[in-house]
Amino acid sequence: MKAILLSASLLIAALLTSQAQAKKEAKPKKTGNEWHAAGDAVTRSQKFADDLTKAFTLDQETRKKVYKLYLANTKPADEIRMGSGSENEKKKALKENQVAFDEKLKTILTRSQFQKYQKLGLII
Repeated sequence: MKAILLSASLLIAALLTSQAQAKKEAKPKKTGNEWHAAGDAVTRSQKFADDLTKAFTLDQETRKKVYKLYLANTKPADEIRMGSGSENEKKKALKENQVAFDEKLKTILTRSQFQKYQKLGLII
């Protein structure tokens, strides 16, 4: 009789605990590749544009162009980083992407600003 009461009370306690845990909203677990989540592309683009604006005292029009360029480049860069393939393939693809980005940025910044950008070694 005691065994039945004990097992019934343990079953009830287990059910109550599981219901209490089910009510909590589950937070997604990060696996390590979410450091460049799509939702933060705007934030990263704003930070990059702000950093260049501070470093080179860009006007608002140039800042906006830098922001749009970086924002347009976040998806391809993130796809390379999170895609399949070996690390060497990803590094090669990211380097090619960086070169293409720099060529586009070169058309936005002045010559002296771009030279300073290269010296800073900012990587997208």
